[in-house]
Amino acid sequence: MTRTDIEGLKRGERAAQELFLRRHAERVFSLIIGLVGNTQDAEELTQDVLLKALNHIDSFDERRASLTTWVSRIAYHAALNHLRQPSLPTISLDDNNYGVSDDIVNDALMAADNDTTELLRMAIEQLPPSEQALVNMFYYDDLPLKDIAYIVEAPPGNIATHLYRIRKKLYLIIQKLKRQ
Repeated sequence: MTRTDIEGLKRGERAAQELFLRRHAERVFSLIIGLVGNTQDAEELTQDVLLKALNHIDSFDERRASLTTWVSRIAYHAALNHLRQPSLPTISLDDNNYGVSDDIVNDALMAADNDTTELLRMAIEQLPPSEQALVNMFYYDDLPLKDIAYIVEAPPGNIATHLYRIRKKLYLIIQKLKRQ
């Protein structure tokens, strides 16, 4: 959206609001459904997020983030708040105690064959929702670390470290699934 469109949002112009909804509804829904996994909840949360964004558009600062990133941040936190319940079991990782090189992890995660793709999908489903969101934002949505960092309110270096640990965790889950 252009600066003029954003100014129209701030003035409450219907055309600007409709453009905002057309441009952001699908992305917000996609982010939320990836976290909550329930279509009905995701639809309701999407409506809440879009309404909240429109109601708080005056707090949007284009110097800090793009409008899309700002709205994604609202969506991410709304979904996490919705999920404040026990998550799936996770595997605990200590730094560098597995003897797994980055190349091995990346090869296992990036393999294109159907069996590995299915194992990866199953492994991702075993991650907590917040880690699933990081994987989706970085690998599937191709968001840069700085945008992800803004969305989840963490330094980019922390996000990079967390993604590294998630890759290790996915590798271990895939190895476990192969043995079953």
